[in-house]
Amino acid sequence: MFGPFQMHPGGGANPPYSPAYPLEWETRINTLEVVTRVDPAKLEPLLKDTGFSLVNDRVAFRFMLSPGHTLSLYRGRMFDLMVTVAVRYQDLFTQTHIYMYCSDPMGIVAGREMFGYTKKDCDFEFYEADDGRVTGSVTRRSVPLAAFSFTPDESAPLVLLTDEAEQPGGELHVRRLPDPAGTGVAYADVVYRRTPVEYSEPVRGHVDMRLYPSEFDPLTELEPEILSAHFMKTPVYGGGFAVEDRRLIERRIP
Repeated sequence: MFGPFQMHPGGGANPPYSPAYPLEWETRINTLEVVTRVDPAKLEPLLKDTGFSLVNDRVAFRFMLSPGHTLSLYRGRMFDLMVTVAVRYQDLFTQTHIYMYCSDPMGIVAGREMFGYTKKDCDFEFYEADDGRVTGSVTRRSVPLAAFSFTPDESAPLVLLTDEAEQPGGELHVRRLPDPAGTGVAYADVVYRRTPVEYSEPVRGHVDMRLYPSEFDPLTELEPEILSAHFMKTPVYGGGFAVEDRRLIERRIP
């Protein structure tokens, strides 16, 4: 664990001599968000074992650079690609990530084990030019997954994940623990988290986003139609008990 944060007493799921979970962290985030339209028939099978209700046919591809992330100080920055849909569950109007990729091992492990994220490992490129252009790419174990090139344009449309005045907040996922005695699930629950984020005013623009076929990461099967793209920054973003709304919504197994 890195950064100026200490382990909470009793906060570790593993024995006390094992590495601490990153319960507290902070960073900045620069996000290129590409909002697309996808046939709901392609999305509903991805949610069938969650019980979550799909809100619409939009999918956000969020290419997120985190400079100075305290979980990844040794690398200087962390990267996430979130492929996100809006969902409803019980009284929550929220989001879930149908696919997610992360460049940092601590972020991957903690995200999967603590919150049920769909995180997989990745490598990335992310460049911001002085004129506002943003370019980059995502690969997983040398296999290309995505590439993007964004050019600012104030006249470009701005389409968000939903048409509601207040966008869905937080994230909801089903967290599962494999059965060590064989195939199957030994434990499962539903976890919600909401971290306050204040983004800058979106910079509208045009994007060229390319997805590449991969047997193990079938992003191309979504066949997304690009509706809009915008770039945002948030100067302060962090996680932990002091700032987050974290809830165990329900236990499912056993």
